[in-house]
Amino acid sequence: MVKHTESTKDLFLKKALLLFAQNGYEAVSVAQIAYDVGCTAPALYKHYSSKQELFDAILDESMKGYHAAMERLKLDFENHPEEKEKFINMTEADQIAHAKEMVLSSLHNEWANAFRKLMTVEQFNMSNLAEMYNQRYVFQQYQHYETIFKVLIDAGIYKGTDPYMMAVSFVSPMTVLIGVVGRDSTKEEWALEILERHIKEFNRQYRIK
Repeated sequence: MVKHTESTKDLFLKKALLLFAQNGYEAVSVAQIAYDVGCTAPALYKHYSSKQELFDAILDESMKGYHAAMERLKLDFENHPEEKEKFINMTEADQIAHAKEMVLSSLHNEWANAFRKLMTVEQFNMSNLAEMYNQRYVFQQYQHYETIFKVLIDAGIYKGTDPYMMAVSFVSPMTVLIGVVGRDSTKEEWALEILERHIKEFNRQYRIK
């Protein structure tokens, strides 16, 4: 039996997330979550009054982590010109290394990987997860890179008149590749190769210097 320390509550969250991601919310019982932790359902209820409360806690935890990550990635070029220079001075090799690091970080972070799978599975059943998926993996990613390409166009690094569509073109294959590897981890090396080829081809079309 598990000793009920402060970390037990977090362990319930982790095990529940992994089970929800693998089997879907409806298919997982409180008893199954408790069993995976190594305790009984009544012990779980000491921390969470219901499966829904446990699920809501997972959403809250994910939002906290996501907002913290977005804050670290916040592009405040006006107050932090050094960040602007970092992107301007990036070589193609730097871009490739940065993109690979982002993809691998997403895939190898157990919590982030499981939550992405949960959103993928449940987005057709829960409208809030569908919206969350769209914001995280589509709209905010496009806006993030739109800001970067605006800077690079102004600096004469890239040619182009529509930085948002450049962002769509740049980001979308990365999202697809993460999905492929998320379903089949044996495709990771292939995906990284495709990612590198994608960035090189993108630069052949848009990069001036």
